[in-house]
Amino acid sequence: MSDDDRIDAELTAFFAVPDAAPDEAFVGRIERAVRAEQRMAAARRALWRRFGVETLGSLAVIGVFYLLWRVAPANIEISQLTLGPVAAASLVLLLWLGVGLKPAAMGG
Repeated sequence: MSDDDRIDAELTAFFAVPDAAPDEAFVGRIERAVRAEQRMAAARRALWRRFGVETLGSLAVIGVFYLLWRVAPANIEISQLTLGPVAAASLVLLLWLGVGLKPAAMGG
């Protein structure tokens, strides 16, 4: 056997596909990792959707406060302002934030 034949035989043996069965434990780990990544992606989408909805809601509330501020007469004195609507709107905003944060679910 020449050196070329020996090298060819060694390379053929080196690059030959082994006749081993698939590693079931490895396949199971990969499948679990893929499922976990899919669940995380779904949770991420839900989080971004909720963030968008809450951001739009907050912008709407801030916009209403801005419009109410702009509608108020400019020459009114501070003692003549009625703070009832502002207090009620602030209470609603605080309640909305409190319900949105869900302190019991966050360990608080």
